[in-house]
Amino acid sequence: MNAKLAVRPVMPRLSARRLVGLSVSAVALAAGLNLATAAAQAQGAAAPAASQQRMAFDIPAQELSRAILALANRASIQILFDGARLQNLRSTAVSGNLTPQEALARMLDGTGMGYRFTGPANVTLFEIPRSGDATVLPPVTVEGRGSQVETATDSVDGYVASRARTGTKTDTPLLETSQSISVIPRDQIADQNAQTLNQVLRYTAGVTPETRGAVATRYDMFTIRGFDAHRYWNGLKQQDLYYFAPQLDPYLLERAEVLKGPNSTLYGQAPAGGLVNQVSKRPTDEPLHEVGMEVGTNNHYRLTADMSEKVDAEGKLAYRFTVVGLTEDGQMKTTENERVSIAPSIAWRPDEDTTLTLFGLYQSDPKGNSYGGIPPQGTVLANPYGTLPMDFYDGDPNFEKFVRHQTALGYEFDKRLNDIWTLRLNGRTLHGTLAYDSVYANGVQTDNKTLNRGTATSRESMTSYVFDNQLEARVDTGPVNHTVLGGFDYQVIDGHYATGFGTAPTLNIFNPVYGQTITVPNRNRTNVDAEQYGLYLQDQMRLGGFVVTLGGRHDKAERTTTTVNTGAVARQNDSAWTGKAGILYAFENGLSPYVSYSEAFTPQSGTDFAGKPFDPEEGAQYELGLKYQPPGSNSLFTAAVFDVTRSNLKTGDPAHSGYSITVGEAKSRGFEFEARHSLTRQIDLLGSYTFLDTEVTRDNSGLQGKRLGAVPEHQASAWIMYHMPRDTSFRGLSLGSGVRYVGSTVNPANTIQVPSFTLVDAALNYDLGALSDTFAGVDFSVNVKNLFDKDYVASCYYGEWCAYGYERTITAGLRYRW
Repeated sequence: MNAKLAVRPVMPRLSARRLVGLSVSAVALAAGLNLATAAAQAQGAAAPAASQQRMAFDIPAQELSRAILALANRASIQILFDGARLQNLRSTAVSGNLTPQEALARMLDGTGMGYRFTGPANVTLFEIPRSGDATVLPPVTVEGRGSQVETATDSVDGYVASRARTGTKTDTPLLETSQSISVIPRDQIADQNAQTLNQVLRYTAGVTPETRGAVATRYDMFTIRGFDAHRYWNGLKQQDLYYFAPQLDPYLLERAEVLKGPNSTLYGQAPAGGLVNQVSKRPTDEPLHEVGMEVGTNNHYRLTADMSEKVDAEGKLAYRFTVVGLTEDGQMKTTENERVSIAPSIAWRPDEDTTLTLFGLYQSDPKGNSYGGIPPQGTVLANPYGTLPMDFYDGDPNFEKFVRHQTALGYEFDKRLNDIWTLRLNGRTLHGTLAYDSVYANGVQTDNKTLNRGTATSRESMTSYVFDNQLEARVDTGPVNHTVLGGFDYQVIDGHYATGFGTAPTLNIFNPVYGQTITVPNRNRTNVDAEQYGLYLQDQMRLGGFVVTLGGRHDKAERTTTTVNTGAVARQNDSAWTGKAGILYAFENGLSPYVSYSEAFTPQSGTDFAGKPFDPEEGAQYELGLKYQPPGSNSLFTAAVFDVTRSNLKTGDPAHSGYSITVGEAKSRGFEFEARHSLTRQIDLLGSYTFLDTEVTRDNSGLQGKRLGAVPEHQASAWIMYHMPRDTSFRGLSLGSGVRYVGSTVNPANTIQVPSFTLVDAALNYDLGALSDTFAGVDFSVNVKNLFDKDYVASCYYGEWCAYGYERTITAGLRYRW
């Protein structure tokens, strides 16, 4: 497919395989022009006034395509060019206080390339014909796998993203971001057929997903660098209530970005582990039509549809409509999982400087498996009566209930005011309800077979509002280029929950009898009103290869809870200053070493013995890292060592039994390595390793000196996807395989050790169009997770509550695109 693309040269590198379907017919010279005429155009005589504004340039001689992108990023202009024509060409060094036109002319001197301004901030490159050569340049098509040029919200060609917004809230190259970020693109999510956020994160360095194993699929539960982390959606926080927590189906996502470590300077109250930002699919420039169906083990049935198209002839208005329907049995006996998710979006682009995108969501989860656990006796500890089966269920099907509904409407408004200022307004409102009833394990009696059980029930409703308004400026102070971001964000929760807790009849774990009479506990309603607002300022300063990032923020958080049946009112007010700093140097050879510091805070409910509200929990991280992208390659290698501290943790008050004080502290020190590499058009590779040394460093309840529960010291993973060459008899066939290793863990008290485990995954995809044009657009796929059906305990996450991991699951699907 030929497509004319405007390349936004904010990318650090752009290889020929990314300029898929690029046609340079727009730069063809009119018939009859001679060499002198073309040369005159190359000097940009008709360049607009914007190209006459002087600024500092310092771009060394290098590969021409890289130099052009550096210039375009510096001058905030767009350049259209064909990467194939620039191969083996080197630029002339550009230095001094120049206009973009002067800088570009100097850079292209002696290369045989010319340029033409086609708009205030748009440039087209072309090859200057030599004397006697044809004066009209034919369209050139560059072959590759994708059809869009990457920005921080667009689709990614393969597994290697080059940009992200999550670390800075600006569209910044990963090689210029002085904090560890992993980006999981759509292609990886699809190849691995990830159907929960935990599954999306399975091959990511620093992340421990599925600590609750196959049980808690209704929630996204994971840790980053040993600590809790928050979930974001399009850069805005997903607010929780009591048992209600929003969840997005991964089919709705274009990518997931993992920011590791404290990040309150940009995001406000947040835990020390970091965050995962889920980026929605958006309307596309090219028509997209896709439907799919899938069947699998445990009576798994799934239907999907994804449509996008321009609405008007000018292409200013486009839509996208994505749908998922799912029904399946849960791994635990008698449990089920059901979902319907609909995500429409509309993008309006009245001009090249303005974009308004609206996002909608309706998601209904009428069933959500279970939220129980397994006892250690008969799983990780010996039991004279044997071992519990992988499908053991500690609840009761006549009592179990999980019905969650959520609707949301969000917007993103992006307006480039001029060459310096850009305004971004982002917001979302979400309404959710939940009906929750559960029977859960509460310890095995001394006979090693009688399980004590408790009950929990809740009815919840919540409406949340999240706004983030930003003003970005790109300015210069002498030779230093600044990207300054100022913002104000505001979050509101208005909700209520009615919860109750009780006991349930015991259960013989080796001969369970379900359908027992269980009394529903009385529910007591609590109203919650909470708000947080913050002001933040960040400056990304560039001088040559140096990138220095400084940021600061002030937050104020207020929360009022009212217990309806007693009339008791509790108010909590917290405020905090947080900051971050980082310095990075981007070498010409693709190496980017950096060092950074970042902070976080999280409000804590309750009061001490004197009635004083608890101070917020605080987090701080020191990180030293190295990022590497070999020039001309589609790959990214990252490594980091870090030290994360959580302080002001609640621990027992030795002077007043039953009360707490905030003197606790925990640390996580470690090393991460992650590799994303596309060796050729046929091979995509992933690899990761994580070492975590975690410890409770201060505590009054007996945990001091102990490891953090459910956090492995060692994790490693690798994944390969091989696409058969098109010129072989196996064309259309793709094969994938992965291995995941999770080291041994302990429970929080360090009295139980959970063995390590290794799991193998596999994938197969076949383009049936390779057989016959009759099947063009039809793909057949098979995915197997835990290929060898290994039985394992995911963790013992709290007390004596443990969780089994996933047994083998197999899915087979057909997808049709047109």
